[in-house]
Amino acid sequence: MARLPLYAITLLLSSASYLLLCASYDRLTPGEFISLNETLASTGGAFALGFFSLTNSTTDLYVGMWYNNIPEKSVIWVANREKPIIDSSATLRISDDSNLVVVDAKGGLLWSSNLSGLGEPGSEAAAVLLNSGNLVLQADSNSMLWQSIDHPTDTILPGMKIQYNRSSHSAIYITSWKEADDPSPGDYSFGVDPITCLQGLVWWKSKPYWRTQVWTGNSFTGNRLPNSNSMGYIAVIADEDAISVTPTVSDGSPHIRYTMNYSGRVELLIWDDSSKHWRTYWSTPKDGCERYGWCGGFAYCDTTSSVPECRCLGGFEPKVESEWESGKNSAGCIRKKALRCGDDGDGFVRVGSMKLPDHFVSLNITNISGCRSQCLANCSCTAYAYSDLPAGNATISRCLVWMGELIDNMISSAGQDLYLRLMGSSLDSKGDSNESE
Repeated sequence: MARLPLYAITLLLSSASYLLLCASYDRLTPGEFISLNETLASTGGAFALGFFSLTNSTTDLYVGMWYNNIPEKSVIWVANREKPIIDSSATLRISDDSNLVVVDAKGGLLWSSNLSGLGEPGSEAAAVLLNSGNLVLQADSNSMLWQSIDHPTDTILPGMKIQYNRSSHSAIYITSWKEADDPSPGDYSFGVDPITCLQGLVWWKSKPYWRTQVWTGNSFTGNRLPNSNSMGYIAVIADEDAISVTPTVSDGSPHIRYTMNYSGRVELLIWDDSSKHWRTYWSTPKDGCERYGWCGGFAYCDTTSSVPECRCLGGFEPKVESEWESGKNSAGCIRKKALRCGDDGDGFVRVGSMKLPDHFVSLNITNISGCRSQCLANCSCTAYAYSDLPAGNATISRCLVWMGELIDNMISSAGQDLYLRLMGSSLDSKGDSNESE
C-alpha cells in the first residue's frame, strides 16, 4: 500500500480540522472559531462576517459584516470599531461564559459582546449570521442573548431601527465613521430626540446639527425606489415605553441602506446593479440654511427658492440688518411690534407648510380653540400648532406650544400649520389671520 507523503497528511489533517471547526457556514458554536481570511456567510448569501482591514495589511484589523454578493466591499457593521486589532492570529469565538469574543493567540480578550452572568454555554449555543444582516447570539433556538442590530455602527438596513426607550432612557442610534477609511466613532450621530421623542436629530458631537420634521405619531409612509418596481417604507411606531423608526422594503428590491456619513449627512444609498456602484438617492442636510438653527431665532429657511435662503417670519425683521445683508443670519430676527400680553391686541397668524420649530411642549388638549386659548393665556407663549392625528380607526389630538424663541424653522412641502403670536393691525377681528410672509 502506497504511503502518503507528509505534506499530504498535513493537508488532510488541516482540512479535517477546518471542517470540524467551521462545520456550518452561517454560525459559530462552542469550540469553533473564525480566524483571518475565514468568514461566515448568511444562509441566503447576502452577508458575510469576518476580519477585514481597510489598509490591506495584517494590522489594524476589524471584525465586521459586509455585503457578500456585491463586488464593492461595503461594511455595514463593525464590532471593535474603537480599537483595531494588531494581532493577525486573533480569532472570533464563543467564550466559556457565552459571550461572543475576539481573542489573541494567548487568549487575551480584544473584544466582547459584554454580557455577564450567563454561565457555561450549552451544546445549542450559537452565533448565527442572518440573511437580514443581523448577527444573533443565542443560548438555544428559543433564547436570544445578544444581537448586532441593537448595537449598530453607521448603518441601518431594512428591518433594523433607531429607537429611544422612555422608561429605561436607553437608545439605539447610529454614529458615523471618523473618516472614509477609519471606522472608529466619528463626530456625527443620528437618533431619536430623547427630550421630545417626536423627532429625529443628527448631533455634531453633543450639539444638534440637523433635525427631522416633527413626527405625527405612528406613521407608515412609502415611496417607489428609482429604476425599480419596489417600494421603500419608513415606519414610526410609538407606545408608552419607546418610539422607534424602521425602514422596510418590498420583496425583490435592490439593496438599500441608510448611513450616517462621516461628513455629517444622513444618506439613503441604493445599489445600482448595472453600474455596480451605490447611488445616493437621498441626502440631508444640504449645505447652508438646512442645518440646525442656521437662520437664528424667529427666522426660517426658505427651500422653495432656487438657492435656499433665510427669511424673517411675518411680523419680524432682522436683528442685525448689516449682518443679514452679508449673509450672516445667526442673530436671527426680532419683532416689529411688541406683544400686548393681557390686552386684546395679541392674536395669531397662520404660517403654512412649516417644519415646526424645536423646543416645543406637548399639552393634553383635544381641540384647536383650547390649544389657542392656552397659548394666548401665557405671556411667554409665542406660537402653537394643533393636529388631529390618525391612530387606526380613531384620531389623537395633539397640541404643541412654544415658549420664547422659535428656532430651526423651515418651509417644507411636508410641513404643518404653525400659528405665530403677533400684535398688530394685520390681525382680523378674532385676533387671527391666515396671512404669512
